[in-house]
Amino acid sequence: MATKKQPSDPTAARPALWLIYGEDEFRVKAAARQRVDELCPPADQAFGLETIGGQAANAEEAGAALKRCLGALRTRGFLGGRKVVWLQDANFFADTATLKGETLKEHRDAFARELKQGLGADVALVISASKVDGRSAFCKVCKELGTLAAFEQPETSRQQAGPARAWAVDCFRRAGVRVGDDVLDAFLQQAGFDTRQIATEVEKLSVYLGDRKDLRSEDVRLLVAPAREAEFWALADAVCERDLPEALAVCRQFLYQDPNAHVGLLINLANRFRELILLRACLDRGWLRLVEKGTWKNAEWKKTPEVDAALAAVEKDPRQSNPYGLYHRGAQARNFSAAELHRGLAATVAAHEAILTGASAPDTLLELLLLKLLRPAKS
Repeated sequence: MATKKQPSDPTAARPALWLIYGEDEFRVKAAARQRVDELCPPADQAFGLETIGGQAANAEEAGAALKRCLGALRTRGFLGGRKVVWLQDANFFADTATLKGETLKEHRDAFARELKQGLGADVALVISASKVDGRSAFCKVCKELGTLAAFEQPETSRQQAGPARAWAVDCFRRAGVRVGDDVLDAFLQQAGFDTRQIATEVEKLSVYLGDRKDLRSEDVRLLVAPAREAEFWALADAVCERDLPEALAVCRQFLYQDPNAHVGLLINLANRFRELILLRACLDRGWLRLVEKGTWKNAEWKKTPEVDAALAAVEKDPRQSNPYGLYHRGAQARNFSAAELHRGLAATVAAHEAILTGASAPDTLLELLLLKLLRPAKS
């Protein structure tokens, strides 16, 4: 028997029941809205769509929302047409500190039994939720009869980088804006990895560009509001690109926005030096190779027992990093000799200690550090 080819969009399968959930609230809402609009175009939603609020403060409110949802599913659409029910922003499909107990479980199980009996031929149900207990009867029914799409929020910045980059690429594509890899990196360093922030900044840039569709680095610097984590990366990048004017400008800008940012900036810069020291050693030994073919850039590792043994002792194995981002870190490492990187780390740590002990004004210490790190070489 031939197997049925699955569509590329995970939310586009069996057209009856969709469960869209996850901690990335913005993407959950966006995906659910897109699915609802596809099932019931906005022009038809006055009569073809019924939305049920899924926010509940206790088990009784959750049970009432589920009963309203079932009632909507049993009600025929206007003039016998297709009906779409959207259970929106449900917060009771997994136990939380405030929502748990046997009563809530009974409501969920009863709802699952009703869904198990099937939906009418002209009825579709879209559920958007935060957390969902994958072991529950409700989730098992959704897996059996419908389609699940999860949008979880990675815990660490390293885990967030890949999904955030893919999301930004998709946002720019939908906005009709062309963006190169370097400009995309600069954008993410400014905007950060929050999906809502990324979408907002892309929309702002699209309006600013107007008929021009090519995004430039100066557009990003001019318009994109820096996220807090991006502040620290921006300074580290300017230093490691050996761009003193940019480093001083970035430093002054962020200290103006947050007068207490000195320690965070220095910690991030020290961590960057530590990473570059390791990458420089790998480059010098031939373990790491930076490959560039036109706009395609990548970092390739030598696969030998020697490399495995050496990097196994490292706290964060650089081979687990995104190859494109690793290429840029490797290129920054080549801007310095190994001795310069070690001196840069020592100077950064010393500046950090001086600020903590109150030896001098923090702003002055930070700018003196930048001058020391990036002063022009003597003839």
